[in-house]
Amino acid sequence: MKKFQESGITFPGQALSASKASSLVPEFYALARRMEGWTDGAQILKSHLVSTWVCELVNNDAILDAVENLIGPDILCWAATFFAKEPETDSYVGWHQDIHYWGLEPAEQVATVWLGLTDAHRDNGGMFCIPGSHQEGDKDHRQYPDSDNMLLGSQQVDISADDLACSVSVDLQPGQFSTHHARLLHGSYGNLSQRPRIGLSINYISTKVKQQTNGGSDSAMLVRGTDRFGNFALEPRPEADFDPASIAAYKAALLTPSGIGGTDESIYNKRPNLDLIG
Repeated sequence: MKKFQESGITFPGQALSASKASSLVPEFYALARRMEGWTDGAQILKSHLVSTWVCELVNNDAILDAVENLIGPDILCWAATFFAKEPETDSYVGWHQDIHYWGLEPAEQVATVWLGLTDAHRDNGGMFCIPGSHQEGDKDHRQYPDSDNMLLGSQQVDISADDLACSVSVDLQPGQFSTHHARLLHGSYGNLSQRPRIGLSINYISTKVKQQTNGGSDSAMLVRGTDRFGNFALEPRPEADFDPASIAAYKAALLTPSGIGGTDESIYNKRPNLDLIG
């Protein structure tokens, strides 16, 4: 806990064996094909609402134990997003703070887990962060339209040379995960290697958290403990892959006026394609 408070990140944690994580890579590609076109962007959003194996990942006990140590025993999964970089590609994630556009408060009750299905190192586009940057408050995020930036709004924080010199590569093996503060500055570069880099970014919040955007309407999945506050509509776990009920829940989650499925075009320029979801 003390290390997290000081640096804003802890790693590596072990959620899956390397062999188990690697066995999920073909499952990921099948999932990506099944959800192709559902959103106009490189991210695969909230697939835990329609995929049973992804739902198992966001409910992984080792991950939830680590998150509970940071935000308490009553935990919601607000979002889970796959980021995949194929070998020798320029896709990157601009330097940013997770909390910037989300409207979730308080930020100290929000934590992001990054789980690798493959390894993630500096040569294949693994995450970099600036330890301690979460203590510096909210940064100015600018939008630089760029199709290679995997963030929904192509947003990016301008980083000084001194900050870059302090950045750390968050190296992970398959099945390992990192956990970082919602205000930690982080990003990643292109994949220069012959290996894919595939990871699931999972955003966990305490049930105490409130959504401050657009009237506060939002949804999340209860993954541990009890929801005594009712600040979020509770999303159901899928009973079967891509069954009608789970697809309906997915569409409903993307239609909430705040959060991942927000309607503000000035923030998000890559939109859900509801007509293609099914």
